[in-house]
Amino acid sequence: MDSSPPPLLDALDHFCHQVEGDPEIERTFYNATTPEQIVALAVESGILIDADDFRALLRSGSTEFWLVRGEDNTNPIAHLQRIFRV
Repeated sequence: MDSSPPPLLDALDHFCHQVEGDPEIERTFYNATTPEQIVALAVESGILIDADDFRALLRSGSTEFWLVRGEDNTNPIAHLQRIFRV
């Protein structure tokens, strides 16, 4: 039985890791105010995910960053929830 996570979940987790690991990406990410800005940043980072995929994953609550500390200016998932209105 294959227990690997779904590819889109990997994409979201990978994106969150990039946000927390790169000060330039982090700054751009937290300054984003629209879904289009977030999608563009993800694509620029090499992660092919669209706004509907972000919404579906955020609603699922199954990313490893789901319960990370902080407010929406320090927690990538909280910020994404606010941007995508989830």
